[in-house]
This record gives sequence, C-alpha cells and structure tokens, in this order.
Amino acid sequence: MEIETEHFNEVFEPGGKLRERYKPLFEALERIGEEELAKAGEKLRELGATFPLPDDPEGKDRILPADWLPRIVPKDHREILSRGLLQRGYAINAWLADLYNGEQDVVPEEIVETSINYRPGPLPEHSVPVHVYGPDVVQLGPREYVVLEDNVRVPSGVAYSEAIRRAGLEAMRALYEPYRISAISTYYAVLRRSLETAALPGIQEPCVAVVTTGKDDSAYFEHSRIAQACNIQLVELADCQVINGEVRDRSDGRRIDVIYRRFDEAFLDTTFPELRAAYLEGKVNIVNSPGVGVADDKAVFPYVPAMIERYLGEKPLMQNAPTFSTSDPDQREEVLDRLHEMVLKPREGYGGKGLVMGPEASKEDLDQARRDMKEDPTKYSAQEFLDISTHVLKGEGSAFEEAFIDLRVFVLPAIGYVMPGGLTRVASPGTRVVNSSAGGSFKDTWVLED
Repeated sequence: MEIETEHFNEVFEPGGKLRERYKPLFEALERIGEEELAKAGEKLRELGATFPLPDDPEGKDRILPADWLPRIVPKDHREILSRGLLQRGYAINAWLADLYNGEQDVVPEEIVETSINYRPGPLPEHSVPVHVYGPDVVQLGPREYVVLEDNVRVPSGVAYSEAIRRAGLEAMRALYEPYRISAISTYYAVLRRSLETAALPGIQEPCVAVVTTGKDDSAYFEHSRIAQACNIQLVELADCQVINGEVRDRSDGRRIDVIYRRFDEAFLDTTFPELRAAYLEGKVNIVNSPGVGVADDKAVFPYVPAMIERYLGEKPLMQNAPTFSTSDPDQREEVLDRLHEMVLKPREGYGGKGLVMGPEASKEDLDQARRDMKEDPTKYSAQEFLDISTHVLKGEGSAFEEAFIDLRVFVLPAIGYVMPGGLTRVASPGTRVVNSSAGGSFKDTWVLED
C-alpha cells in the first residue's frame, strides 16, 4: 500500500512507499482480523485502563482510546532522546536547586516571581527536586526531535503506555513477533529505586507510598497501577495524618517516609497544610518536590538551553521548539503580527487548556487572543507552528488516516534513566491538538533493540 503525504510521515517515505521498518508490521497486520483488534480493546477494559473526561457520557468507565498500529522508533533514535532529555532533566534539577537554595540568575526574576507555581523558601536538605520528568517531544524529520514542553509537576501517562503494550501483546502477539522491542515494564523497578533514594538520610528501609486524592481522580488507574507494579502502598490523601511531625497512614499507623505525589500541589495549601509543614521540617520527602511547577511555566521554558550551558557546561543536545515570550515588547509585537501562524499558550496551562492554534483558529478566536494578550501579556507564551511528524490511524478494513503525533517520554533524572518508549499521543485527523479531550488517542511506542 502507498499513502501520499505533504508532511514527514514516520510510516511512509516521500512518494508514498512504506518505510522498511514498517513492512513486517503491515504484513502481520494483514493476517490479523478485526476480531483481534477488538480483543485488544476489550483487554484494555479488563485491565481497567480508564481515562474519563469531563462531561463524557461514559463517565468513569471511559476506556483509554487506543489505536493499534504502533509507532516504531529506531534504536539510534533512542540514544538521541535519552541523552538529550537526561541532559535537560539534570539542568532543570540544578536550576531548581539553585532557585530554592541559592541565587539563580538564568531566568529573569520577574518571570519567576510572577509564576503561580513559585514557592519562595528553601528545599529541604538533600532534596532532589524532580525524580519523575515527562517532557513532550515531536519529530520534525529524520533523527530530528525538538522539545515542546517540560512536565515536572505531576507527569502522567506511563501506566497507560504499559496498558496498551500489555493489551496488544495478549491480543495480537503475532504483530510483535517480527521485532525485538525494548521492554517498558522494567520502568517500575527503576522508579521504585528512584523513589527510595528520596528517603531522608538514615532511613534504611523507607516506606514509600503513592498518594492520590482517590478514585474520583481521572488518573486513578495510573496511581493504582504504579503502586501495584512498584510494590508500594497506595494511600489516599485523606488517609494521611501528621502525628508529632511525622506522616502516618491512618489504616495501619505506619510512618510514610516518601510520598510520590499524584495530586495538585494546591491541596497542600488548601487541604493539608500540616503535610507541607512536615515536608519543610524534613520529616517526610515529597516527589516531585512542591514548587517544581515553576519549571513548567511556559515563560521559563525558553531558558532551559541556558540552564544546560550554565550548570552542565554543555551545549544542548536537543533544541526547544522556537518559543517567544510575550512579556518582552519586541517579541510580543512579532507574535501579534504573526498570531495566525503561531501557537499561543497560557503560561500555566496544561492539557491543552486555553491553547490557540493560529492556523486552525477562527478569526473570532484570534481576535479574542489578541485582546487578551494586550490586556495581560505576562500570561502567555507563543511557539512557532511546527510541521511535526505524522503517523497513520487504523480504520475499518484496509482504511488508514494520517494524523499528527507527539511523544510523552518518562525520564528519571535522579538516577539517570529514560524509559525505552513512551506514550505516543495522536491528534484527531484534521487537527494538531494531541490531547484526548480534543478527540485524540494513543499508540504503543516500540523502541527497537536492533
């Protein structure tokens, strides 16, 4: 089969011919019927891989939307991604440590001080700010990747990546047999090791717990799966109590030494200030550290290459997507002139909230964005509208549709590990917004061993 495309398609070469690495996959796909594909979807349901969205009629029972034609990443691309993203993780950690325990001078103070995620005050001694880092990456061409966003607050998606892999292997093993694919399930053992290193000095066998707000959280499936796979406790925030400065689980009275935080930091301010106090007094460690969200600020993002040069003495191995600060008058004028060509992002936004895709936006949306930016330019940043890579979605029978994709990678910078794979996020055909709330879906990501 052949598909004509105007973009860099990872499955098909220019001219429409199937890329060599995908040929065994498509040959196997021809032998797999619609029944096997349906079984893979049912397997996701058996695994409980739910992904609820606000106002969705399926409610809590909405199953993760998956496309069963995987993305294949060559072995040498893994090296590009691993080295480049670890470098970023190391630099972000160094900057955060300097910001909270020293005097950073990489990011302008007005940007730091106007970030809603900045928390003045020192980090506890021996604290590594970011243990789990989930950058979003896009491919522009052969071996050319750039970073769209850095996610260090509560990066999610790893359990969904693993669920898609498990469901595919159990329902369609023949699809996987022609390839040697890097395992991703080993991530959990490495994650547990990273979390254990966050224990305060002198604690030999730390009690580590995944702490969640509960079953109503849209990512509760991931919280419970991580706890199960890491063989650590799953505790609801309401079941944590502070006694004599120590955090204990109400159910068994056990002291919790490391909290893998799977809730928004605002809960520490509004619901459980005693937990923040215990953290600041060095009685418990929290991963990722409260206050790290300042590194997710879209206005901080352009300075990550400078962090790499300042703290590591190295040139960045991966580039940022070209980003403009609308706080700067000259850059703001360029953004306003070219708004129809750019992507406008609220500084503190996530999950696609408030995103304005210039070339896809209506005149009314662009006019409103222009008014909003003029009223408060500090609330936004803008990126070039990049021609990112595409993949194909499996339709009925032999039908395929082209769709834009990105990659959420899972990085553990505290111990120097990058999961060989990640969660490929797929935009609904006709748009470049990859978020599930905009009709997007997900793919398994195969990193080849040879």
